[in-house]
This record gives sequence, structure tokens and C-alpha cells, in this order.
Amino acid sequence: MKHFFTLLTTLMLTINTYAQVGINTASPDASAALDITSTTGGLLLPRMTDTQRLAISNPAAGLAVYVIDLNGGSFMFYDGNSWSAFASNTVPDTPTNVSANAAGSGEATVTYTQSASNGGSAITGYTATSNPGGITGTSDNGGDITISGLTIGSTYTFTVTATNAFGTSAASGASNEVTLDPRVGDFYQGGVVFYLFDEEDPDYIAGETHGLITEVRQHDELLMWQTSEDYVTGVTDQSIGAGSSNTSEIVTYLNSPAANAAYGKTNGGYTDWYLPSVDELVEMFEVREIIDSTSIANGGASFDLEGVDEFWSSCEYPTYQEDANYLGAYTIPFNRDYYTGDPILQPKREMASIRAVRTF
Repeated sequence: MKHFFTLLTTLMLTINTYAQVGINTASPDASAALDITSTTGGLLLPRMTDTQRLAISNPAAGLAVYVIDLNGGSFMFYDGNSWSAFASNTVPDTPTNVSANAAGSGEATVTYTQSASNGGSAITGYTATSNPGGITGTSDNGGDITISGLTIGSTYTFTVTATNAFGTSAASGASNEVTLDPRVGDFYQGGVVFYLFDEEDPDYIAGETHGLITEVRQHDELLMWQTSEDYVTGVTDQSIGAGSSNTSEIVTYLNSPAANAAYGKTNGGYTDWYLPSVDELVEMFEVREIIDSTSIANGGASFDLEGVDEFWSSCEYPTYQEDANYLGAYTIPFNRDYYTGDPILQPKREMASIRAVRTF
């Protein structure tokens, strides 16, 4: 024990006196805190698995280890921010030439040029990340990346990174901006998009995407178009875009359970729902299977419900039907196999369903 303390004291005095320590040398290099001289052995760093390396808590900048199961064995050091390998092994180069395009509903496809160098280790995957949102998609073979779960109507850019066994590259430059315009069948702003305006429609705006949305389920009860048949409002415009003004006219001058129910809806927090015109209702009929699919996926219901067949439009017949002895309004039957697309005139006190729409 006395000899041990004598040796320890001597070593401490040597360190304090010379500021360098030499092993197998009496004259350590002045630039080295520790100088080891040997022709028969080397310096043996701590050896561990890659999992053990990654488990080191708060590694100090400059910490070095030998990882036994990484690329056949690799010297790794921590630079204060991330682990890197000695010699030429490192993270991949940054991907370049990133571009993006809108794809399916709530989706974008990201293309890019793969990393010029893999950093000395095979690239295991590429990751595209959205801004805003930080939503990611991956590719394990360097192909195009599809990112899902994006918000319809929002604008995004995307960056791409590459990953190998040593880590992840810096993010690429941002892609072009991509706006996810609504498409027919999208769930958007409280309902299902079933029609997009074109140049012939009065509400069309060049360079913008607008159209019509229907709620995801029909009203919970059948309704009359009008409680009495002694008044004609003159809401006869059947064209695309007429439903809103028709409904406003009806609720102003008539006691219309159908129009009032549509006008009072607040689906999705929107308060501008109305009873569709005949042509708007026909467009809804043409894509009813698409509407059904999206409606059901978002807690709604199919048009094909027992006891629900005809749906009211906001259009009435302009005069009294003397031969039939009633004032009429138009419906569209959704569940009749023989339906050809023509509206059917029904007495206003007939019971039918409604499916309100709104313009976006």
C-alpha cells in the first residue's frame, strides 16, 4: 500500500510539473497532454455496440468510442451536436432538386435527386417533410415520395433528407409551393365536394377552385316543400348557382319546412347552407356513389336509405297545375333504377328528403 501511494504521488507531481504525460517516453511532445510511445501496442478505446453508443447520456464533445457492429467496426466521435465516423464514413450528401405536385385527396408527390454520396454507408431511406405541419413520407429506394394526411385547401412546401447507418443528412432546399385544391369526392368545409365550377358557371373565378359541397347525410326526417299551396314565389331558375338565391327567396316569403331546414344547418361550423337548384341536384345525383363513399368514411350515410327516395330542389313550377289541382315543386329521385335525369314535379305538400348544399 505504501508503494502504491508513493507511485500515485509521483504521477501527480509529474502531471502538475510538466503538464504533459508520457508513456514509454521521457520527453512527451509539448502539444500533447498524453504522449504514448510504442512499437508493439496501440491505444484501445472503449468498445461497444451501436445500441450502447446511442444510449450514452449527454455525450461530451470529443468523446470517442469503437462501435463493433457498425459497418464491420467503426471509430465514432461526438462533435457536440451529433455522432460521426472517423475517416471517410459520414452521413449522406443532401438531396437536391426537390419538387412537388398535388396528388390524390389530401396528398402530394415529392420528387428529388438522390444524394451524390452515401457517406460510405448504404442509404437506408429518404424522408420528405411538409411545411407547415411537419407531416412526413418515406421511400426506401430513392423513388418518389407520397405524403398523405395534408389539409385540403392549404399550401405546402417540402424538404427531403437521406439517412444511412451514421445518421441523417441536412435537409434539402424547399420545394415549390403546392396548394391542395379541393377535388370531387373530397371531404372539405363541412361536407363532400360534388361539383367544381367551370367557365360557363356564374360563380367561376379564373385561376381559383370553387364549387359545391353537400352535407354527408340527408335530413333526419321527411319534409314538405311548403305547408300551403296558395302562393307562388317564382323561384324557377334551375341552373347551377341558383340554389342559394332561390332558397333565400323561399324562406323570405313562404313557410317552407324544406328550405328552412336547409337554411338553418351549421354543418362544419358553416351557416350558408341552402336547398339545391334542380341542376345542382342533378350534378349531385351523377356522382352519388362518390358522395356515398366519402360520406360514410366521415360519419355520414348513403343516399340509399330505406324510406328515402326523392329529394327536394329549390325550384317550383311557375303556375298552378289546374289539371292536377296543385302547386308543384321539383324533386330528383335518387334510388329509382329507371331515373333518366329529369326532375319530377310533385305537390308542395308531398313529403320528401333534403340534402343541403353550400358554395365554397
